[in-house]
Amino acid sequence: MAFDVFVAAAERPLRPGDDFAPWLAAMVAEHAGAVDEQRWELAMAIAAIDPPARAGLREHHLAGSAELDDELARHELRLQRRLSHLGEPEIVIAALADPDVWVEVDTEFVERVVQAVVGEPEAADDESGERPAEVSRVSRGLRPVLFGLAGAVTVLFVAIVGLSAASGNPEQPDFTVELVPTGALVDVEGGEITVTERDAGIEIDVDAVTLPRRAGGLYYEGRVVLADGNEVSAGTFAEGDGVTLWGGVALDDAIAFRVVLGDVGNGSVDDIVLKADLPRS
Repeated sequence: MAFDVFVAAAERPLRPGDDFAPWLAAMVAEHAGAVDEQRWELAMAIAAIDPPARAGLREHHLAGSAELDDELARHELRLQRRLSHLGEPEIVIAALADPDVWVEVDTEFVERVVQAVVGEPEAADDESGERPAEVSRVSRGLRPVLFGLAGAVTVLFVAIVGLSAASGNPEQPDFTVELVPTGALVDVEGGEITVTERDAGIEIDVDAVTLPRRAGGLYYEGRVVLADGNEVSAGTFAEGDGVTLWGGVALDDAIAFRVVLGDVGNGSVDDIVLKADLPRS
């Protein structure tokens, strides 16, 4: 199956702007069946951790090592948050005990794959000086990789995770949580937010398509509730489809998120329309 996947990759063009890892992952799904979604999510969350901390957390989860120091505890908290949608902390911890999701990517192998796919064609194939056909060139370039991969679908899985990290993908979200309606607006069914911590603060992607559009000076406001009881505005919006908000606070300080009603003429109104508790260790 691994051989078939890489042959398909050699024959299918990668369009400008496409990222390599999802492009290859799609072909893995076609030939070998989709990778178990939970294993994929676990491996991607682990791959987002800095390598030195990743080694310490691997030892902690697989070997049951002693308590984590402050630095590792901080990374463990972020890992738990990224995986909070899988269920209660006990479920996440049990899932992290699977050695397969902690397999480290062979960086030399990743480099060989990249070079095989993007390498320049050889100047000549034989004494005639003629340039070889494109498919033959790619096949020759991939041959060392193919021999090393034959039958190793697990290696494909690990390689795709590694390529995702190496190819400059956006940082993985820390977690996704459900927005719960309060009943302040009729027919609002809730939604979800996806939270990602970045250098500028926390990025909050809001998906709440049942929020009715507000106009004429009326709006919605996103607010981040902090552990000390204060609230920070994350921005305003008129409808809840595909909204990105920003809060200039540390994720560790945030405990909840709220969507409230606002009125330009009368100042902000405190009626809460949607709310979500943010996962904490």
